[in-house]
Amino acid sequence: MTLKRQFAWSMAPLIVVTAINIVSVPLLFRYLGAEAYAIWLYVSTFAGVFGFADLGLGVAVGRFIGVALGKGDRGSVREYWGTGNLIAIPLLAAMAVAFVGIGVLLGPRLVNVSPENISRLRLCFAAGGLALFASFYGQIWAMLLQAHLDFAFANALKIATAVVQIVPGIGIAFLTGNPFPVIVWSMALSMIQLGVMIWYVGRHFQLGFELRSARRARALEMASFTGKTFALLLVNSAFGSVDRLLLGKLATPARFDHYSIAANAGARLQGLAASIMGPVFHNTNQALGGGRSSATAAIYDETFHFLFGWYLLASLWLALWHPVILRLWLGAELGAQVGPLFVPIVVAYSLTAIANISSAQLSALNRLGTALAFNITTALLTIAGVSLGWKLGGVQGVAYGFLCSRIALLAQDIFAIRLMKAGGWFSGRIWLGVLAQAGVAAAFGLVSLFVPRTSLWLLLPAVLHGTVVALWLLRHSLRKFLTGKNGTPNPFQPAIAKQP
Repeated sequence: MTLKRQFAWSMAPLIVVTAINIVSVPLLFRYLGAEAYAIWLYVSTFAGVFGFADLGLGVAVGRFIGVALGKGDRGSVREYWGTGNLIAIPLLAAMAVAFVGIGVLLGPRLVNVSPENISRLRLCFAAGGLALFASFYGQIWAMLLQAHLDFAFANALKIATAVVQIVPGIGIAFLTGNPFPVIVWSMALSMIQLGVMIWYVGRHFQLGFELRSARRARALEMASFTGKTFALLLVNSAFGSVDRLLLGKLATPARFDHYSIAANAGARLQGLAASIMGPVFHNTNQALGGGRSSATAAIYDETFHFLFGWYLLASLWLALWHPVILRLWLGAELGAQVGPLFVPIVVAYSLTAIANISSAQLSALNRLGTALAFNITTALLTIAGVSLGWKLGGVQGVAYGFLCSRIALLAQDIFAIRLMKAGGWFSGRIWLGVLAQAGVAAAFGLVSLFVPRTSLWLLLPAVLHGTVVALWLLRHSLRKFLTGKNGTPNPFQPAIAKQP
């Protein structure tokens, strides 16, 4: 499977779930009612706080297994996998118990629910603990599939599970008006998904739990990498939304909402790029294990070229057409308030999205200490940018301060490019693409000189502009599809990754 097909499979679940959620969120709110829906959100939000539940072990296991596969060392694969399971099962069980204990004992004090709903809240936390275990342990098995570069099955299963989970979940909410059976249904589907992955891995890769293959030496070997991954998780959890945390204390609720709307849109745009980190990470691991360190630069350049064109389109397209797009999406009044914040925030998240490539490869190259330093620098620059931006320009200044803080991620990209001797930002091909897209945007933008920028008539040139550039970016894939030449092997995948 080519690298771009792996990207497509990795992005597909996010796109499908986002599309389903557009419909499911208002329906769940309507059928559960405000307080019951809030209980469901409380449990989901609290589960997000446990995003470090495996302490970074899953990423470490995936990294070392990928390198071993690149070397063709199946014995080491079993040892790393067995060691990971021996640690992960009791660790995640303990995290699930902690989740249930904190939720049941402290949940009624941490969130606002009416007295008659306290027992319901506790039941939901109890079911949420089992769902937490199944979800995180399932992610480790999914990491094993990805280490074998099997992105198709892993993500097709994720899509199927999401659809079967959400659609009947709406029906359960309609019939019961109770979040507890909705969470139980979600937990049951997570367990079924886990069982299917265990069966599939056993059949196709001849791996079970492999607990007898666990080795203390392998645990010690993975310890340093796991610890640094855990540190990265903590930093990202603590500072991932630091701009909004600070703004919440500075701005009025209305202005905070305007900023948050733009930031949420940018975060969803960035999420598409976050999904490609798996293919980049695992292909780099196998290239390193196979002694093909020069392939890391090729992986970076192919991924960079793929992402850069699409995020450049998103940034230029929204910069040009955001007044009418926001009017259509949010209404004239709210769209006018969000508009001045929208472009700098979208550009900032686009730069963050592109930096996901260097983040994934620095992890594979075991440069986690360097990645941690860049993440901390980004957080500090964000704090400084928000504070200074607020003093100079209010909420709009905060948006531009957030954009300026991305210079640390640009520095991370340059470091990775120099380390791997890649092209990336220094490729002339990239800047020719910038000139071409800017020229197309300028040509279509002439229409706005004669029509008000919020006129719905501008939707016609906006759609045409996006379609023309999108078709150009897809030209090679469309040509291969039309000529039937879709069987090109992945040049970054060693033969050992294909198991009989």
